[in-house]
Amino acid sequence: MEFLKICILRRNACTAVCFWRSQVVQKPLIRRISTTSRRNSVMPAWVIDKYGNNEVLRFTQNMMIPIIHYPNEVIIKVHAASVNPIDVNMRSGYGATALNMKRDPLHIKIKGEEFPLTLGRDVSGVVMECGLDVKYFKPGDEVWAAVPPWKQGTLSEFVVVSGNEVSHKPKSLTHTQAASLPYVALTAWSAINKVGGLNDKNCTGRRVEFNESLIAVFLKAL
Repeated sequence: MEFLKICILRRNACTAVCFWRSQVVQKPLIRRISTTSRRNSVMPAWVIDKYGNNEVLRFTQNMMIPIIHYPNEVIIKVHAASVNPIDVNMRSGYGATALNMKRDPLHIKIKGEEFPLTLGRDVSGVVMECGLDVKYFKPGDEVWAAVPPWKQGTLSEFVVVSGNEVSHKPKSLTHTQAASLPYVALTAWSAINKVGGLNDKNCTGRRVEFNESLIAVFLKAL
């Protein structure tokens, strides 16, 4: 033979070195791909499998951990969450038809596919993962958020939210304190700003009247 080719495979280094006419060629390494085990794919959560009273609440250790579907989403590890009146109403089926239209506007899914449904609108926690378009947060940031009612809720170990639904948690608040504020505060702000039309440019000297049904909401927000 005019040439001699000898290939030596070094098992420990996972590389192949070839001697070809006194030339040494370093073979590229093959990237090993591993999959997440089932044990790390599930999380504890409080869910409901149907609408009803408190008896429909169920604690499970096998709720699937949420994943990022869109580049503007963030996964939060929940440190604290709270319960609002809307959670009690949703448990009973309040707004189910409208919320299902928001979840599935093309009516592709069959009735009942929103279950198991996780309740909870408020969350305070730590960012675990960010979508490619998220610029204002990074893993490890302490944040708080209010999750819209058509999304899976916060009474779980992890929750996924859009970047515009989350902000950095005030350093002066603990996670427990922070988790008691976002949804009710945004409810009050929506009433004042969106419905009442008040903002920082036109509210000087203006007075706001609170009726009895909104006093609790506004006082907590303030």
